[in-house]
Amino acid sequence: MLKRPLAWAAIWLVSLPVPGQAATAEMPIYGGLGLTLSKVLPDEQTGAEITNPPGAALPDNRSMALPPIEPGGLHPWHHLIEPQLPRLYRDSPHEAYVMLNANKEVMRVVAHVDNPDCGDSFDWLKRTISKKYEVEGDAEYTNAAGERALRVVFSSRQIDVSCGKRLTMDYLDATMIGIWAETQTRRYAAHEREIAKLDKRKLVLERRKQVRFADTFTLGDQYRLEGAFGIRFERPFARNSTQQFPIDQPFYAVLPVMPDPFVNGDVELTISPAKHPIVIRGRFHNVEFDTIAEALRAKYGLPMKSSSRHIIHKVNGDHVILKRLDNEVELAFIDNSEQLAQRERLWEKESEGL
Repeated sequence: MLKRPLAWAAIWLVSLPVPGQAATAEMPIYGGLGLTLSKVLPDEQTGAEITNPPGAALPDNRSMALPPIEPGGLHPWHHLIEPQLPRLYRDSPHEAYVMLNANKEVMRVVAHVDNPDCGDSFDWLKRTISKKYEVEGDAEYTNAAGERALRVVFSSRQIDVSCGKRLTMDYLDATMIGIWAETQTRRYAAHEREIAKLDKRKLVLERRKQVRFADTFTLGDQYRLEGAFGIRFERPFARNSTQQFPIDQPFYAVLPVMPDPFVNGDVELTISPAKHPIVIRGRFHNVEFDTIAEALRAKYGLPMKSSSRHIIHKVNGDHVILKRLDNEVELAFIDNSEQLAQRERLWEKESEGL
């Protein structure tokens, strides 16, 4: 895209100084090769769109980075059917292209002729152009490719002719190209804004998808951790069970329903004397570490610690810990207030009688 403000695009294109080899015409340049610049070209005179025809680069005195075309947008260049070549070249193999704006008005027309005569025929072409446009001075110069060349300028329009391996004739209206460039730049910028909106929408949808996945194995919202795998903190585990579970010691918990993809693994639970869960720890096979990490990040935001193997989220004082082990993934949920009470109980037991 253009780096300059749009208001300056056309001015830059039109007002660049013309190099010394250009000659000024006294008569207006209306067009060439059978076409009139700025006039609408009927559809029957154009062929297929083309993205970058030979000779599409602007002449060196009209230096400007033309804007890109958005996908599905109209390319300005088309094949030109039956150009009206000068009589000396009509029987030679040739190809021609025309540059049109959105209104199908001619901005530029370029023709290439094979096997040209860069001697007498080119001399004739030079004399004819110079006479027709009442050119002041000598329009001929040697271009960067070492070819014989002509350049004739009238206001923002110009004719460029070069003769080397083939003859090239180029007629353009710089003002029209500048206006088209401004319009196309705005169109492309609108396309980029739309793409950005779509990308943002995709990110939002992806985040919502990840949050929904996190909700399948965590309890609570983004501000509060209330448990995991259907086990709630601050509530007795298996309240109606007659089984005697170990207190302050981890044991394997058999859970009736586990969400995908956590069916292949084990859940270890540590509970308090009131049967409140302290630590819910699971180790799982066939679970992607990065998938879980993205889901937790989508729900809880940036972790307090993050590495390729160890991630810790702090959620309202409690912790979610994700570890990448050799052949499995470990996911732990800790009620910090219950864990602190557990440490005090264990310390009292350890120091009893002292």
